[in-house]
This record gives sequence, structure tokens and C-alpha cells, in this order.
Amino acid sequence: MHTKYPFNRRQLLSLCTLLLLVPALRLLPSATAAAAGRAAWFSAPAALPPLLLYLRFLCRFMELRREGEGLAELTQRSLGGALGKGVLLFFAAWLLLYGGFVLRSGAERYVVTVFPHSSPAVFSVTLGLLALLGALGSLRTLVRAGRMVLPMMLFVLLTVLFFGLLSVDRSNLLPLTVYDAVPTARGVLPVLNILAFGMYGACFLLADAPKEPNAYRQTAAWLVRITLLLTLLSAAVIGSFGAELCARLTQPFFTLVRNLVFFRSLERVEALVVTYWVFPDFLLSAVLLYAAQYCLRLALGMDPADHGRRRWDLRGGRRVIPLCGAVLILLGLLLAPDAGSLRFWSERLIPILNLGVAFILIPGIYIIGKQKKTL
Repeated sequence: MHTKYPFNRRQLLSLCTLLLLVPALRLLPSATAAAAGRAAWFSAPAALPPLLLYLRFLCRFMELRREGEGLAELTQRSLGGALGKGVLLFFAAWLLLYGGFVLRSGAERYVVTVFPHSSPAVFSVTLGLLALLGALGSLRTLVRAGRMVLPMMLFVLLTVLFFGLLSVDRSNLLPLTVYDAVPTARGVLPVLNILAFGMYGACFLLADAPKEPNAYRQTAAWLVRITLLLTLLSAAVIGSFGAELCARLTQPFFTLVRNLVFFRSLERVEALVVTYWVFPDFLLSAVLLYAAQYCLRLALGMDPADHGRRRWDLRGGRRVIPLCGAVLILLGLLLAPDAGSLRFWSERLIPILNLGVAFILIPGIYIIGKQKKTL
């Protein structure tokens, strides 16, 4: 790693893997099963070609950045003036909204799976304060925390999937025929929703990362591995419960954990697995808060770089961070007050906004920058 930069692309991809586990375990395979039925387990491989095309676009866009620039700075340079500031403000609002939703959905998972008599507000506030603590620190700390936590999380996930795949009913997965092609295509959209966010979300963090050769090749290999992981996840859950039941489950992965027996002796480890998932929830919330305050400070004409300031040093525009943290927690408390509205946010509103940002707004920024010759 170049000593001038606090982290490299490999470390950033490790963090992205951890962050993607949060929406992946929330949406898969229930969302794909509702759209594709039994063929839902094949939706992740089917999504790989459009995802690789989108990755190619993002890599080409990010190749245009100068030293110390990420997606926020490229947006400002591409659009300029009031339009650039307006889009940065929109990015900040969107990232805070998504962060508040992560707090609310994470709290719901703890209530449903482990603490049925607790209030979601307790978990939203606690996780929000942890996210604020993380965002007040350096991005390097968050990236390195992700690098350290990822092996443990992958071990837990792969162990569950291994035992889950041992108990699948193959008739729930096979055979697939040409008549499953259209349902499989419908199931691609939730996978695009999950992985596109991981790819463009990482671009907000590139101001602290070097420009590296073969960025597309390295990231494409990572994308293939993530696609394989999502395929195994979908196959384990759908193979165990069937597509019709999966489409109705709100926590499919943790339902699988609840029904597994490990080594014929250790049963019902769901509480332990859910407890581990506080790490991805915390890191995703903290990264979203960090990126949101970064965009906001840049839009307001402040220097968003921290220049090695201490965590509780609020000079240089850092007062924005606790203000954004308060908004994040407030959104976590107010969004989706009941299970029905939470499902609407999870399956409709958040995916529509996310796909709009990924496939309309960000390409639009690139096109305008090229037309204005500011890129």
C-alpha cells in the first residue's frame, strides 16, 4: 500500500463485502423468490453481465478523478455551480435516509429474532450512536475495522450455508427449463439493487484511495465472488423452504439458522448469529453517515477532509457530523412505524430510489460532465 494513502482498493473491497451482507440478508432470497419462484437461486448469476457492464462504466468514470477526488468531488466538478451543490445535497439526504432505514430494519431484526418484547427504538438509538462514534473517527479506521471483522463474518455465514445446503430438498431447486428464463430475469432486479449500491457507494470513499492499475479486473473478480456467495445463500434458503414460503419470509436467512442443527448437539444458535450481525449494521450505518456528512460539507463549501483531527475535535466544519448523526437517529426512529410499512420501505421505496441513483443520476452526472468538458 502506498504510504501516502490510508487504505488501498483491496481493503476497500473487504469493507464493501461486509456492508453488502446487510441488504443481501434482508432481501435475498425473499425478493427474488417473489419474482422468480423456484428459479430465484439462479438470479444472482443472471445479474452478473449487467453488473459487469455497470462496473465498467463506474471504473471509466472514476479513472477521470484527480488526486484527492471521489464521487462527491467528481460530481461537483462535472456539474459545477448550483446544480453541483444541489446534487451533493441530494446525495447527503439519500445517504442519511438509507442510513436511517438501516437503523430501523436492523432494530426490527433484533426484535423479531431475539428480543420480541423490546422496542425497536432502543436498538435504533444505540446503533445510531455507535455509527456517530465511527463517523467522527477516520475513514481509515472504518475500512480497517471491516478488514478485521470480515473473516469472522464470512466464517459464520459459510458455516450456516454449508449446513443449510446439506439439508436442501433438490426438488425445490431443480430442474430448471427454458420456461424459467423470464422469471429468472425478473429476479435479477433485487440483485442489481444490492450490488449496484455496493459499487457506487464505494466511490464516495475513493478520495482517500490511490488510483490503481487493473482496477476493473480486480473489482470484477470481487464481484464474481460476491455473486457466487449470493447464489449459495439463495440455494440454501430456497432449497430448504421452497420458493413460495421464502417469498413470505421477512428474515429468510435467520429463519434458516433457527431451523438448523449443528453437529447434532448445538441447536438454536440464532441469537449468536444475530448478535454477530451488529458489526455489519454498525459499519454500514457509520459509512453512510460519513459519506453523507462529506457530501454536505463539500456542498456547503467546507473542506470535508479531516486532516488527522481527533475524534471529538469539531473544528473545520466537523460540527456537521453530530448534526447528521442526530438526523440519522431521528430517521431511524420515525421511519416505518409498523411491520407493513417497513416491508414497503424495504421492498419498494428504498430499492426504487437506489436504482434511480445508480442507473439514472450517476450516469447523468457523467454525461453532463462530458458534454460540458469538465471531465
